[in-house]
Amino acid sequence: ISYVVPVYIAEIAPKNVRGTFTFSNQLLQNSGLGMVYFLGNFINWKTMALLSALPCFIQGIGLFFVPESPRWLAKVCADKELENSLLRLRGRDADISR
Repeated sequence: ISYVVPVYIAEIAPKNVRGTFTFSNQLLQNSGLGMVYFLGNFINWKTMALLSALPCFIQGIGLFFVPESPRWLAKVCADKELENSLLRLRGRDADISR
């Protein structure tokens, strides 16, 4: 997942904010690890495990709403799905002709 998520972000993000989005993903991951190490001094490990399961559960539900990668759809020649994915990611008014 540490490899796939930045690649997916780089594929779907507009060119002018691609680096910022990828950087923010890494920053949030490392901040979360630091927070866990800090809170581990004060919270029981069982409570910590239950609290850590909550973001995983939310992300698991969110996976059902993430569109396919437009680059992958173009690779497998799924033109209609590619158009729908780009419109969903860029907005209904975006120019996706390029």
